[in-house]
Amino acid sequence: MSRTLCVCGGKKSSKITATHRAAKNDVLRKNSRLSLAPMMEYTDRHFRAMVRLVSWRTLLHTEMVAADELVLPSNGKSGGGRGRERVDEDIKRNIASPHVQQLLGQSATQPEGPSVLQLGGNDASQLFQSAKTYHEYSQLQLSNASLSHSRCEYTALNLNCGCPSPAVSGKKRFGAALMKDPAHVTKLVRAIHDGVDGRLPVTVKCRIGLHDGDAAPFSREDYEEKASQVEYDELRKFVETVASDGIATDFQIHARIAVLGGNISPADNRKIPPLKYEYVRRLAREFPELSFVMNGGIHSLAQAREELDVEDSLAGVMVGRAFVADPWGFATADEVLYGDVHDGLDNHNDAHDSVAMDQRPRNRREVLRAYGRHVDYEERHAEPAEIRRSLVAACAHLFAGEANSKRFRMDLDEIAGRPERLEREAKAQVWSSAASTGSQASLSSAFSTYAPVASAGGAWDAMQAKDDARPSWDDYEPRLSELIMDAAHRHFGDEVLDRSRSESYDKKIWDEDAARKRRAEGDPVLFVGGGNGNIDNGEKVSGGVVDGWFNNCLN
Repeated sequence: MSRTLCVCGGKKSSKITATHRAAKNDVLRKNSRLSLAPMMEYTDRHFRAMVRLVSWRTLLHTEMVAADELVLPSNGKSGGGRGRERVDEDIKRNIASPHVQQLLGQSATQPEGPSVLQLGGNDASQLFQSAKTYHEYSQLQLSNASLSHSRCEYTALNLNCGCPSPAVSGKKRFGAALMKDPAHVTKLVRAIHDGVDGRLPVTVKCRIGLHDGDAAPFSREDYEEKASQVEYDELRKFVETVASDGIATDFQIHARIAVLGGNISPADNRKIPPLKYEYVRRLAREFPELSFVMNGGIHSLAQAREELDVEDSLAGVMVGRAFVADPWGFATADEVLYGDVHDGLDNHNDAHDSVAMDQRPRNRREVLRAYGRHVDYEERHAEPAEIRRSLVAACAHLFAGEANSKRFRMDLDEIAGRPERLEREAKAQVWSSAASTGSQASLSSAFSTYAPVASAGGAWDAMQAKDDARPSWDDYEPRLSELIMDAAHRHFGDEVLDRSRSESYDKKIWDEDAARKRRAEGDPVLFVGGGNGNIDNGEKVSGGVVDGWFNNCLN
């Protein structure tokens, strides 16, 4: 489908743009009390789809999408004196790319609700093009629902100024490295704003400051000797500069410095530099016209509530690894943090995307049933061998803290690996058949026999076979939704599967209080899920679908 890009002008279009941005900004502010942090390789559309079933109101952030991933290599930059028509042709090629559609896509089976697309980059022209690529793709989606197999409508766009990973802040010179030049960040924010024609809010995620590891190795002892007022003044100047042109008014701040230069790992960057919540709270008090969300070291819903009670100037808190480790631990976030249980998604998007609060899944059985619609849809439109591990990983910790949760994850790991195993077996049989006869005809015959097993449910050539005509993975085993539900039934009784949100929250509070009492009395405490993604029921988890979940960059 072809479509001429809309170039709006005049007072009427400016008024429409301002109204649209104001509506999106209203949604952003109303749903910022709890945010899911952007995490590379983890906050993909599958995990976001699962979290949305847990909480209608949590503001979801995508994993970071690098600007150059949304701009096809052949396009180059949008500058160089090229005319608008050439730029528009580049955008059309970008949005036609399946890779770009995958990066921008949301769940096709349910609205994502309040959500933010995070972009990374240090080149204004690339960020402009990437933002415009999103904007035009989103508009095409609204006008043609059959354009692709996913939705694409975000509440806001976010610029990553917080990731300390050497691959990002070092080699590519963006992420946390951008905090060195706040004036340049202002230009990047303007580029993103212009790319979406000013129709969406643009937010900024950053740290409280930087330590240049190339200049001197990081030492916590030396760092603690640094004058706090000097450090705060540098952060304050960054915020003032970035917000100076009135575009960026919302900041998500990880309350630690970022140590650059590879002196410490991304994982240690989340632990070794001390948290300084007081900086973020002070910013919230001194800049009441801006919005600040505090990130870092928040491990539970109860702690999130406590932090918001301490400083009512804060717009909200952001949680990352704890959400991945125990998503059901945040099942009552809508009630505990937002209070208005009747608001739901009624204000977040167009009316056709509204979901009544009483339609939320009431328990984990219903969450799995609803998430099952997502996974089955995804496997019908993608290669199971390529996508299943991500689909399964998204719900791997839904039963964190429950007896048998480790066995449940082990079952999920086996389920996740089946398509890859069948593909290997099919290839081995093809090889064996060809080797036994030594003829090309035998090879072709064997391939025609076993290729459907290796590719069932996958990307068959759309010009040769329609989606509804190609072989389905269902021909070879039950649907993924059934496999996941069967695993849950094997390891958890009705008491666990049907425990309500409020009952789960009460139980969690009781468990946490009991654990604190035992610690105070000097008794050993067996960890029961939630704070450290690798520990569950006192057992260390290794390998499988949960392997590496907490070793990558949380910016």
